Amino acid sequence: MESPTSAASRVDFYGFLDRMRRPEAADLFRSIKSFLASLSLDEPSAEADGARVQAFFAEMEAAIRGHPLWADATHQEIDHALEGLEKYIMTKLFDRTFAASPEDAAADAEVSDKIGLLQRFVRPHHLDIPKVLNNEASWLIAVKELQKINSFKSPWEKLLCMMSCCQVINNLLLNVSMTNDRTPSGADEFLPILIYITIKASFLL
Repeated sequence: MESPTSAASRVDFYGFLDRMRRPEAADLFRSIKSFLASLSLDEPSAEADGARVQAFFAEMEAAIRGHPLWADATHQEIDHALEGLEKYIMTKLFDRTFAASPEDAAADAEVSDKIGLLQRFVRPHHLDIPKVLNNEASWLIAVKELQKINSFKSPWEKLLCMMSCCQVINNLLLNVSMTNDRTPSGADEFLPILIYITIKASFLL
């Protein structure tokens, strides 16, 4: 799984920016700037902004797929361009999008306080995590993957952090089942570990 911090991920994004700087991409660049400018004129609204952003992404996807700069592009190159577009747009809209309203900020603070209380006493056995799955080294790796989430501004990169965390947990479950001749673990063992990791990771989020 590709990490948002990987060299390949950075190259993909900078490759997108490089194409967008070319004279042939002037029409696409104008569309992006115009969209951002028009959105900034209105008061933030999660529902309305979400609909407008999704509509713009759909419009830009069609424009990129039909653009001469991507005429000979592979499906993967098109996907990378769309990921680059999302990262660029959502980075510009980050302050407007995440916890932009007092209500969102208050809800985030309330959840953070509750998780802080859980951190004081919740231990693996409270979540019925079998002792054989207690692996502080693997859990620490999963925690660190999840804690990267605030280092990124695009939804896709944040999702990759969550997926990387889940991959670490999956690897732990697989290794334990293979070395202890256990039945492969399912959601009943995966979910409690993910909850525990989320509680531990939130301490520094």
